[in-house]
Amino acid sequence: MEILEDRPRGIVVVALRPGELLLESLSEAARKADIHSGIVLSGIGSLTRGRIHTVSSNDYPPSNDFIDLEGPLEVVQFGGIIASYEPHIHISLWDKARRFHGGHLEEGCEVLALAELSIQRLDQLRLARRPLDSTGIMFLGGSG
Repeated sequence: MEILEDRPRGIVVVALRPGELLLESLSEAARKADIHSGIVLSGIGSLTRGRIHTVSSNDYPPSNDFIDLEGPLEVVQFGGIIASYEPHIHISLWDKARRFHGGHLEEGCEVLALAELSIQRLDQLRLARRPLDSTGIMFLGGSG
């Protein structure tokens, strides 16, 4: 992993190499680059395998389906929020059979050739997630 920064503008670019894990590396980059709060602006690349989850009911809290995908997978786009150093990312993937998959990024997504991510650091805003009810769903808010 290589972390490149444009400090005056608050932009961090993360370049991942073959075999690195996408979500785990993004979490590590947030800590190494001291990104307590940020917006993941873009992400591209390819994966040897992917794991996502999607909601599967209209119940509250909704049920989830976990989907394991075999590569090669093209990362079309992804984005999300970093709060308290923890990324919450949604991803769009295109598989070998030309099927589209999208959902919440899970651990275990391995980089095939490369992945490139851009993050806007939010120095003046402190984001945190906390439960607002008994469901355990973590809602975004300010931490003061």
